[in-house]
Amino acid sequence: VRLPTSFWVGRDSHDTIGMIARDKAGSFAAGTSSNGANHKVAGRVGDAAIAGAGAYADNSGGAAAATGDGDIMMRFLPSFQAVSLMREGVPPARACEKAMRPIIKAFPTFIGAMICVSKDGRIGAAGYGWTFSYSFQNASMPSPIVVVVPPMNR
Repeated sequence: VRLPTSFWVGRDSHDTIGMIARDKAGSFAAGTSSNGANHKVAGRVGDAAIAGAGAYADNSGGAAAATGDGDIMMRFLPSFQAVSLMREGVPPARACEKAMRPIIKAFPTFIGAMICVSKDGRIGAAGYGWTFSYSFQNASMPSPIVVVVPPMNR
């Protein structure tokens, strides 16, 4: 089967991929890839490698993964901030929004998004400057679903 060209990945048609996994025992893992190809500067270390910027997981709070301008995001550690908020009982979508607010305040033209999963398995996301989509699946689902998240207001 040949996919339509809208599914092709090229130099300018991809972005960071963030992943969160939770096992049967409730332990989390989170990780991000780096867009890299399109913004790569020799020797640059992006946010994907910085714990708490691109992704963060802590079984006492949950896990988060983020995408956006890594040079900006690594200054704010939004994934760490969101997990810390969930540890305090803040719901996942609200934790994503609150973690992104300082970035938006400092960089109003920022474009980015986050997904969070709380320790009890609730999922939330927030995006700014674009309509963000994510997919998820749990053990009781026969296939993943795609969720579209409208952009936050400034």
